[in-house]
Amino acid sequence: MVKTTIDIDDERWKQFSIKVIEEYGGRKKNDVIEALVAEFLDNPKLVEALNDWMKEQEKKKTKP
Repeated sequence: MVKTTIDIDDERWKQFSIKVIEEYGGRKKNDVIEALVAEFLDNPKLVEALNDWMKEQEKKKTKP
């Protein structure tokens, strides 16, 4: 088991937390994040979609 720290926009984390609580109940964020990581590792289409999203984010950063 690894404990880690990540930087996430405050508002996005708040929205994520609320959604997890609504869908799965309190104290389930760790389970949801672990499931998302597993899905990322097992799903090539998800990886491709994330790569596309990352490219779009980079384009937004480089626009004047």
